[in-house]
Amino acid sequence: MLARCVATLKPPPELTLSQWADRYRMLSAESSAEPGRWHTDKAPYQREIMDAIGDAHIRRVVIMCAAQLGKTELLLNILGYFMAYAPAPILVMQPTLDMGQTFSKDRLAPMIRDTPVLRGLVDVKSRYAGNTILKKNFPGGHITIVGANSPIKVLLADEVDRYPGSAGTEGDPLSLAQKRQTTFWDKKTVMVSTPVIKGHSRIETEYNQSTREEWNVPCPECGHYQPFVWANLIFDPDDLQKEIVYKCERCGCVANEYRWKQQSQQGRFVAENPGAETRGFHLNTLASTFCGWKEIVQKFIVAKEQLDQGNPEGMKVWVNTELGETWEEPNCSTAARFTTRWCPKKCLCLPPVWMCRMTALRLRSWVGALARKAGESDTKRFTAIC
Repeated sequence: MLARCVATLKPPPELTLSQWADRYRMLSAESSAEPGRWHTDKAPYQREIMDAIGDAHIRRVVIMCAAQLGKTELLLNILGYFMAYAPAPILVMQPTLDMGQTFSKDRLAPMIRDTPVLRGLVDVKSRYAGNTILKKNFPGGHITIVGANSPIKVLLADEVDRYPGSAGTEGDPLSLAQKRQTTFWDKKTVMVSTPVIKGHSRIETEYNQSTREEWNVPCPECGHYQPFVWANLIFDPDDLQKEIVYKCERCGCVANEYRWKQQSQQGRFVAENPGAETRGFHLNTLASTFCGWKEIVQKFIVAKEQLDQGNPEGMKVWVNTELGETWEEPNCSTAARFTTRWCPKKCLCLPPVWMCRMTALRLRSWVGALARKAGESDTKRFTAIC
């Protein structure tokens, strides 16, 4: 009897958030191609992000990322950790009520059902337990999705760039949610989003004020650490059956996707602004272990064809969801970055610098066409310098 009492009172082992996920989290068949035990090693870039969120000394974490990087599973790991290991009242914000209900029914409920340490925490049978689709009570806290009036210790704000500018007449919904954290000295705020338009992006603003950390992996040949940059990806747009390779920024060696992604096990985040109080992380889809480079290139080619036809919407989506960057509308100042110091009247401006680099194989004829449309016969004066 005494031994059982001692075992009951024994504190849980000290675990980081990623260690908790590796030990206890189970992936559900509804949302994972590989249901069963969670392994952070399959997405190693998530480890440092999760552990920063689980660090009691860090109050704010910002994640500006592309799509297909396991973001939703990351959020679910955070919820499971603060349900079972460090119980706290949690507010999960989604852009719309419908998205909140979908998240609860399709992602949160299956995780609770399939993860043994969570299964008994939420009473889904008793009508007196107070549990609904948007509210889950558990010992030591609760999860409220979309909105709540009670104090909140942990705020998980998902897809913040898609929030409305104002919650009715009350003001910015994110600021209103953060005010509910004021009574907690150890409050935690996590903002996650794919960015949208430059100058109108909440996540980019928050990221710029953070440590600004980029995921870096070592070169398979020289070992130099570097982020994945679209300009260094080499492919033949006319024959995608040819192998897609990546060029090291230092030694110039080229290696295929498998070799580069193997290096992710030794990857690390490198901070541009290490003195900032807020931890901020950026990832693009080239680093993703859930998506191959060929798929990313195929999406780019389709978006590029649409852009050539005068429709920038596909490229805008590609930049946001694959590069994890904001879209900057083309203008005269942007064109100046690509041309000699000349911009004709009523010019047809070139797109941003990263887009120019992406289309290097066809850039010369493209620039020439733009120059002719702009009424300039001497295409040499319309030379790209990227």
